[in-house]
Amino acid sequence: PHVPCFKIGSGDITWLEILEKVARTGKPVILSTGASDFADVKRAVETILGINPAVVLLQCNTNYTGNIENFKHIHLRVLIEYARSFPQVVLGLSDHTPGLAAPLGAVALGARVIEKHFTDDNTRTGPDHAFSMTPGGWREMVDRTRELEDALGSAEKRVAENEADTVIIQRRCLRAARPLTKGTVLRREDIDVLRPAPSDGIFPYELGRVLGRRVKIDVAQGDYLRWAMLDERG
Repeated sequence: PHVPCFKIGSGDITWLEILEKVARTGKPVILSTGASDFADVKRAVETILGINPAVVLLQCNTNYTGNIENFKHIHLRVLIEYARSFPQVVLGLSDHTPGLAAPLGAVALGARVIEKHFTDDNTRTGPDHAFSMTPGGWREMVDRTRELEDALGSAEKRVAENEADTVIIQRRCLRAARPLTKGTVLRREDIDVLRPAPSDGIFPYELGRVLGRRVKIDVAQGDYLRWAMLDERG
């Protein structure tokens, strides 16, 4: 009754009896997967899910040396396989490397839970103080994670709201390369491709549809062409 969830350390991933007992509490189960292969993970996850649907699955490399070389063994892309194989679980990372690289990379790949060791002083004696996070480091991790979540945004590619002016200023449209009199049949040399591009202008990818049409009005040099100015092909 005193804890909201249970954490299973990597070393207990093969102890199915305890996994079942914890799962039967009905509380969320956080499972670390360090020093294990996919068969170990699959067995453990399926054991818990058979009883309790509330599972947080943490990718983990169980090495407490804090060595910078450990980044080569984090294998954050395992989270992609976890998401594919266990779509019903919450993903996360149990991290024993210094700094923010691994947590931020994990969040970018779908992690929603980050476990880091915590200390008030990295110079203390002990197996994990050197790579643990201080209060200031923890604040930095949370702040950068919130920025990353904003930056990840949507998978829909579209012109963003803050690009409304840029899309006009930076894009090009078709403009008169010289003064055009009413009735002129447009040839390639009559047209420049220049910035800016008002929303009612004709974009360069429409050039083939423009050539051979007559202008219905006089057009000054530099004016941008609009469909309303043009007749059907001459």
